[in-house]
Amino acid sequence: MNTWFSCKINYLKQAENGSIFKKSEQYMLNALSFTEAEARLQGILEEYIPEYNLATCAKSNINDIVIDESQDFFFKLKVTYVSADADSGKEKKINENYLVQADSIKDAIEKIEVRMEGTVMEWEIASVSKTLVVDVFPYVDEAIVEKEEEGTEEN
Repeated sequence: MNTWFSCKINYLKQAENGSIFKKSEQYMLNALSFTEAEARLQGILEEYIPEYNLATCAKSNINDIVIDESQDFFFKLKVTYVSADADSGKEKKINENYLVQADSIKDAIEKIEVRMEGTVMEWEIASVSKTLVVDVFPYVDEAIVEKEEEGTEEN
């Protein structure tokens, strides 16, 4: 269940002065399929944005996400690992993309450095860029959440 989907929506929003303008927003969410991604997004957004057009829904190349709900922005960091091929002995570069919620590029880099502490392989941050992602919705298994809530109620 590690497939992250990037979904972009368009909708009409009313400004405080009464004028109406077109707005686009991008969201990231876990899902098993495109259909599930669209259904999850609809379920999440229906109370906030009742009418919108789904502009795109695509599989993302994000491997993992570091969430810090106290921050407002999302940064994409490309991390390169150097791995030795056991058969040929040659070095091979492996790229992974992370989405990090942070308030600045510096903060995003620090969060990845903390995340990578203790990593055996040699790694480096190849690139960092600010994204247009508004929010991230990780997959949460409702059955597990209910069991955890029941466990805390019994104590």
